[in-house]
Amino acid sequence: MPVSRSGLFAALAISIGVLAPIGAHAQDDIRKRGDRACGGDSRRMCTKVSQGGDMAVLDCLQQNKVRLSGTCRKFLTGIGQLQ
Repeated sequence: MPVSRSGLFAALAISIGVLAPIGAHAQDDIRKRGDRACGGDSRRMCTKVSQGGDMAVLDCLQQNKVRLSGTCRKFLTGIGQLQ
């Protein structure tokens, strides 16, 4: 079963502790921003690893950072997942 984009960014944000201190509305906002920013990149570059779970997709995006769209790169950098 493929990882949904919203599931990817929800788990990503939770796993790094970003969402713990903020409310549900803010969590939804982060999910939506992640979907808009990186959904196309994850489908284009990381479909083969989506069965491995959210962290496998994140790893794929990180490994392909030079190929990421500007919006995805900015989003991942903003949540502390890309340098």
